[in-house]
Amino acid sequence: MLIIENQAHFEEVIAFAKRSGKYEPAASEESNSYLKNRLDYLENYGGKDAVGESRMRVRLFKDFAPYSFGFVIERRGAGGEHTQLLTGGLLFHGSVDGYGSGSAPTFSVTQTPVDGWQIHT
Repeated sequence: MLIIENQAHFEEVIAFAKRSGKYEPAASEESNSYLKNRLDYLENYGGKDAVGESRMRVRLFKDFAPYSFGFVIERRGAGGEHTQLLTGGLLFHGSVDGYGSGSAPTFSVTQTPVDGWQIHT
């Protein structure tokens, strides 16, 4: 389950991804750097329990880097309470940061150049 904590930023990033052709891939393309694929991955992280409910919830919030998000993944306990499991970022890489070279504005490194979104934990 995704919990969007800044709806305006979320909508701005979706619009940017669609304008730039990086929202969802064509059927024959590698999909791991497209925004929809990364959002779907986070939304389904941890799968579902025996009654079909999400085991996790992901709080998505605005990051300081353009078109990027921070996130917190929380695990649902037996009593229904949620505890923090993992934090990270869903970061946009491209010409703005040397395709993940570690430079501003993301200050994040990728193993291979990325033109799109990547999850960092």
